[in-house]
Amino acid sequence: MMKTKFFLLFILLSVLTSCVATTSPSASNQAASTCPPPAQQNQIGTRTIAPTNLKVGKGYSTAVISNAQKFLIPVPAFGQSGEPLVYPPSHEKAGQPILDYQGKPVGDRGLVFFNGKDKSWQAAPGDGEAVIIINEVSPQQAKQIDQKIRSYTPDPNRLTLKQLKEVLAFVQEDLKLDDMYNSNRPFIRENMTPAIVGEVVTVNGKEIEAYGFKKRDARDINQAIYIPGEFVFQGPAATPQKFANGGVIVEQGGKMRGVQPDIFERTYRFSNGKAISSARTDIAIQCGFSLNAVPD
Repeated sequence: MMKTKFFLLFILLSVLTSCVATTSPSASNQAASTCPPPAQQNQIGTRTIAPTNLKVGKGYSTAVISNAQKFLIPVPAFGQSGEPLVYPPSHEKAGQPILDYQGKPVGDRGLVFFNGKDKSWQAAPGDGEAVIIINEVSPQQAKQIDQKIRSYTPDPNRLTLKQLKEVLAFVQEDLKLDDMYNSNRPFIRENMTPAIVGEVVTVNGKEIEAYGFKKRDARDINQAIYIPGEFVFQGPAATPQKFANGGVIVEQGGKMRGVQPDIFERTYRFSNGKAISSARTDIAIQCGFSLNAVPD
């Protein structure tokens, strides 16, 4: 009889353990739904959230892949012809060196530009390694951007600072593409492939690195976290990304970046390829307060 009781207890514990181990994203949302309601969050004020306030992994985040088409423009090695990487006149820290989320200067000279979607300033060093990524680009828009660049020079690495700024103004004002941010060539080499299979852009018979119509590698798994309410995210941009009504923080390769919910739903899928219908309900939630994140 005693052996039978122990055997039944063992079976019960095994069932309970397996139930905990198969937590779904929606269950994670329920576990993390201890966030204050919107009205209470408004009383707290706009939260400033940093990567150190968030956790990724099982129970904390949701595995996703990107399916967005993008256009890449390499930032030339401007040297002293680049503009100082300082906060613009409209910023409260105008004239001061632009710092990264770790409080370190992003560089000496290069290019400062604005991400209209996140309402944040971006700073790209002019060291020949930086790349501007323009998000959600159609094939026709990609051709227009390429034509604009080649109206100046066949090699985008030879654009002047003035010409590159005119290209970005064309992209934002004429093509209405305002979601753009900076990255670097090692990231592009590891994570981007041609949006059109087999397409290689060349100049004088040599491939132009980190340039043209691209997409993320489908094997590149990211981790996503949904944060409800109004907040700003102190990530890789020169100034915090602004989110008026919830936002998604995407972690890839140890670095985090904020994505507006509507863009996330259009440009990301679950890691198994299935569509994401709502970032708010499909993605694991954290509050951005270290005490209110999904419990250990």
